[in-house]
Amino acid sequence: MSENVVIALDAMGSDHGPGVVVEGAVRFFDETPKPVKQGVSVILTGDRDTLARFLTRAGGHKLPISIHHASQVVGMDEHPSSAMRNKPDSSLAVMAGLQKSGTAQCMVSPGNTGAMMAHSVFALGTIPGIQRPAIAGSLPTMTNPSILLDLGANVDCKPEQLLRFAYMGSIYSRDVFGVKNPRVALLNVGAEPGKGTPAVQSAYERLSASPLNFVGNLEGDGILKGEADVVVCDGFVGNVLLKFTESLTSLVGGTLYLEMKRNWASRLGYLFMKPSFNQLWKKLDTAEYGGAPLLGLNGVSIVAHGSSGSHAIKNALKVALDFHRLGAVERIRSSMAELIAKEKASGQ
Repeated sequence: MSENVVIALDAMGSDHGPGVVVEGAVRFFDETPKPVKQGVSVILTGDRDTLARFLTRAGGHKLPISIHHASQVVGMDEHPSSAMRNKPDSSLAVMAGLQKSGTAQCMVSPGNTGAMMAHSVFALGTIPGIQRPAIAGSLPTMTNPSILLDLGANVDCKPEQLLRFAYMGSIYSRDVFGVKNPRVALLNVGAEPGKGTPAVQSAYERLSASPLNFVGNLEGDGILKGEADVVVCDGFVGNVLLKFTESLTSLVGGTLYLEMKRNWASRLGYLFMKPSFNQLWKKLDTAEYGGAPLLGLNGVSIVAHGSSGSHAIKNALKVALDFHRLGAVERIRSSMAELIAKEKASGQ
């Protein structure tokens, strides 16, 4: 029998309102294979009456989905510290509290990223050796997906933090994605060691002396080519890059649609190529990835996109479940201890 796993889901933070989040939770149970969802339940946090209405409308009242009332909502434009101080009963705070108390083993939110990180750190704490957690996301490449971090949790990073991000990304790539010896690169404006800001140059020196498989600086055009398995940058650069990559889906899809309509030969060619186009679309569609974990926490915290539809919410719940069942937090904790021990032994 599968282990019982409770996932707390912030149902009020989405750009599209709670209905989409509730529908995503229902789709998780309707569309996930029975062996995977066995023993899993979801707690929606937010206004009880509103969520109960959407849950009934989505046909989820008989599923293992419950509601924990929260009277407040954190807006996307609110400062994290202000949200924590002034809204102790927000859907984000209640969700984090459920995991802190042990009621839930995972939490997922499509809400305010900064507030999500603040609540996660407060509720779970960071693992030894980690000052700040980082959002680690997957980017499609011509080969296997690359791990990019940070995607927005830390706008400005010190060299030490970038080094720790590289450690966590390497462990994540190895233990979750199965890459034996992940190639770690530092995102920069040039391949030469002397390029970039003082912080990035210092991070380059520290990464070069680390026990990681560091392959040097990587320019932006090398990411989608798959020239590294782990790409490290600060959250400002990472978030801009993520949003740009997401726009490629609309560009590719829109261009294909216009070309298909051009004439009968194009439409006929599309019919023959449709399976390949569908695979390409699935590879580029960020909804397929669902959400990104905050690495470095003593627990499972998944950040979903604010504009997530129900399909993305469903997949974010799946990411949380997989992260928990793989024991990713324990793997990162133990491997971090080994890497820091090697670092100290080398005198770095």
